[in-house]
Order: sequence, then structure tokens, then C-alpha cells
Amino acid sequence: MQLLAQVAESRSTFTEVKTIAVLTVPLRASGVLYYRRPDYFEKTTTQPQLERLVVDGDRLTMSTGDEPARVVDLDSQPMIRGLVDAIRGTLAGELAVLQRVYRVEMEGDLTGWRLALTPTDSAVGRAVSRIVIEGRQDSLQFIHTIQANGDESRMTISGAS
Repeated sequence: MQLLAQVAESRSTFTEVKTIAVLTVPLRASGVLYYRRPDYFEKTTTQPQLERLVVDGDRLTMSTGDEPARVVDLDSQPMIRGLVDAIRGTLAGELAVLQRVYRVEMEGDLTGWRLALTPTDSAVGRAVSRIVIEGRQDSLQFIHTIQANGDESRMTISGAS
């Protein structure tokens, strides 16, 4: 966590596969992730369609294609804040942020580590059962999210700079 806390800014690419029970084929997406200390995170999906998710402080802004952006105040949405804090808290190396909402289990070393987050907050637990984040040194490489309904997302992250 100390090594992650030293990263001022990072940019990487991602590929994501979502398995959703009501669909017969997984959804695939790819794009760019950007993080800037202390609390800015951006996920831009370029394929199959343009989507942008920006977390800046306590505000989440989402947009798809040419549609107007939707803005969410994270303080008014504890479930969404918990999901955002799982990623942003890990990127920032802020263990205390993660422990507010999750039971945190960590294993491995700098050559390969694994962080397992299990919600202790009931609002977050209604959305997600577990988040597993894997990385090496000061970069994230894989995020596996298991939703409470059984749907899953597997994001592979590469090219961190």
C-alpha cells in the first residue's frame, strides 16, 4: 500500500469481460484508465462504444456517446461510493479508506500481490459480494468483481505508466 501511495499519476489500458446471467455471450470492452493523486480517476471505454466515467473528489460523472452526462454526488450514494473507493482507495494506497467498507485481505509480495475486498457495509454488500485486485509493484494488473447477483467483471490492466 505504501508503494501505491507514492504514485502521483498513472495511465494504462484495459480490457474487460462482463458475464451477465441474462446474456448468452459475455460483454467485452476496452479502453484507457487514468488516475491522478489524490482523488481523480477516469475510465474511458473506446470499444465497443464510447463511454466515460470520471470520479473527481466526491462527484461521479458518466456519459455515453453523445448523450448528456449524468452527475452523481457520491456522498448521497453510499453503495456507489463503496465501489468507487475500492478502486480509488487501492490506487491511492489508502488502507483506511478500504477498511471503512471492506474486510481487507492481502497476500503476496512486490512481484505479485493480491488484495481481496469483502464488503462489511450492507449497502455495498447489496451490490457486490467480493472484489479481488491483483498487481505487481505499484501497479494494478487485474480486477475481478463478483456482484451480489452472481454477475462478474474481469478487467485486465496493462501498459501502466
